[in-house]
Amino acid sequence: MKYDVVVIGGGVVGLATAYNLAKKGVKGAVFEKGYVGCGSSTRNVSRFRVHFWSEENTRFAIESRKRLLNLGKMTKWNPLPVLGGYLWVIYDEDVMKAYRTNNDRMWSRLGIAGRVMERDEIREKYPYLNVEGVIGAFYGPQDGQVHHDFVTYGYCSAAIRHGFGVYEGADVKSIVVSGNSVTGISVNGKTIEAKKVVVCAGAWSNSILSSAGVQLPLVPERKELCVIEPFKRRIEPFIVNTKMNFYVCQSIRGEVMGSIEYPMVKGVVELRNTLKWAARFSRVLVEMIPSLRYARMMRMWSGFYEVTPDHSHILGRDPDWPEGLYVGTGFSGHGFMMAPFAGEVLAENVAEDKVHPLMKPYLPTRFKEGKEIKETMVIG
Repeated sequence: MKYDVVVIGGGVVGLATAYNLAKKGVKGAVFEKGYVGCGSSTRNVSRFRVHFWSEENTRFAIESRKRLLNLGKMTKWNPLPVLGGYLWVIYDEDVMKAYRTNNDRMWSRLGIAGRVMERDEIREKYPYLNVEGVIGAFYGPQDGQVHHDFVTYGYCSAAIRHGFGVYEGADVKSIVVSGNSVTGISVNGKTIEAKKVVVCAGAWSNSILSSAGVQLPLVPERKELCVIEPFKRRIEPFIVNTKMNFYVCQSIRGEVMGSIEYPMVKGVVELRNTLKWAARFSRVLVEMIPSLRYARMMRMWSGFYEVTPDHSHILGRDPDWPEGLYVGTGFSGHGFMMAPFAGEVLAENVAEDKVHPLMKPYLPTRFKEGKEIKETMVIG
């Protein structure tokens, strides 16, 4: 079996890349060691936003949001978009000042101004929130949610419909390199020939790239999440506690979901949930929304962020790498929302050797060139 391009990883980034390659007439296939979406693509709260501290990530997210909201037409799968917004609840004057400054100087200029709210307005609009210690909030109305399954499987279905192969249970052990060029991959004990290889394997990217002599500054971090029994929808925005790095929201079906950054667990470790995490999450949840004190937890799960030193993703290739090797990884918790645009510009780079202006800052060469994109607006 021979391909022009193989994509390693059947998550939303890999599938978005495959779909955009297929539209360009590229002969290729996706190889996923588990099942489509088994990694972080379906282990998240399905939210998207356009507000980031860095202008690079903000511009990238704006473009990705456009494509995400048009995804139903593109893939024929309705992702059920809801623009409920994001609400950053703020407890510190310096943090409040930073939000005001970014809103006035950057977000307004880019056409995505939000609203700075005082405590009395928060109490009136969101009466279920405990505003003790709160000095204000920032509300981003452009932000919202979709359904992660319909996004992921929509891309998969569309890629297949355009002629791309998608293989599950295909455990890629290594990238095959001859001379200074990739020639394929080794999967399930067989060699698949390919002119180009795109690694979109999330937390497992480095274990695959190492077979080609490449290592990225990438550290997986396990994140835990809880789902609470459904209620009538009233938690409309995605609520972020900026002091505790905690978030809570409500799904389309009414389930209450949330997470907190605790404890820090690094590396490709067992995906499990802990009582320590559940206790900390529950305390903060009840402090913020006292009416949920007697709500019942239904289930918990965990997944990975693959975190870069600057908390920004990595797209494309380094000229020092074997010819034909590309990556789309390192999203640091933003992969689901960035995937639509990331898949488009990465496919353009792979198929046509073009680097989109908004992709250029994310090249892997930025780390050795000292051009990191410092992003601190990371949630969870």
